[in-house]
Amino acid sequence: MSRFDNGWGADGWAVPPGGGNLVELGGPHRPEILVRGAEVGGELGAFVFHHDVIEENPPHAHHDFMKIAYVLEGEYAFRVGDAEFEGGPGTTVVVPRGSYHTFVTPTGGKLLFVSAPSGNEELFLEMGRLGADPSPGQLLALDERFGTTRLPGDEGRPWRQPR
Repeated sequence: MSRFDNGWGADGWAVPPGGGNLVELGGPHRPEILVRGAEVGGELGAFVFHHDVIEENPPHAHHDFMKIAYVLEGEYAFRVGDAEFEGGPGTTVVVPRGSYHTFVTPTGGKLLFVSAPSGNEELFLEMGRLGADPSPGQLLALDERFGTTRLPGDEGRPWRQPR
């Protein structure tokens, strides 16, 4: 007898508020992992990013997944490719696979990120295992493993919120 014989399919689950795996990275970004790809056949990953004020943030691109960001709390400014957006709670930003992107927040806040397929959440779990002060070599190896590139040259300088 299959577990799907009841007609409803596989059982789901709920993650209560604060019930995710909070990863301390030693900076203004604190991801709380809600869904790991390993739990859902690699289809997606989801996490809430808890942020302090972020005045500048270097752009990067993920080549193995796309993601959406949904603002839960605070005010954010985003850059995705050549497009720039600002928004507060309820704003959704789409980051296509391979697009350079970044964000800043003058208020701090929370963003819900969902990546498809999974991978972004695993990158942050690995960063957490490296500790608060990883070496440039460790970060480069992580970027290579997770298909992430930093924007080179002057374009790769940390992006600041538009004035």
